[in-house]
Amino acid sequence: MVKLSDMLSVEAIKKLSIPSNFKYGEAIYNRSAVEYIDFQPTKVEAWVGGLSGHSADGGGQRRRVELKLSDERLEWHCTGNPKKHDIFCKHCVALALTLIGN
Repeated sequence: MVKLSDMLSVEAIKKLSIPSNFKYGEAIYNRSAVEYIDFQPTKVEAWVGGLSGHSADGGGQRRRVELKLSDERLEWHCTGNPKKHDIFCKHCVALALTLIGN
């Protein structure tokens, strides 16, 4: 069985996100602002963010984020993304980095 963590690497996360989202997500990760809600090999949900300060320092709103595998393809959702937009935002980046323990 392919696990979610098998699909992730720093390089893969950088390709999924734009540079600013990677930078801000890395700041959230560095401040340990990821709290798991549900953790399974192929699906993870977490509260991400909610820290004080500027975005560059990992500050901003707390969002519920889901990363999952569907037919061995990575899918994601963040409650901060507008409807019908599939952005790999800073919250998704922070959760992905937490999963790989970078």
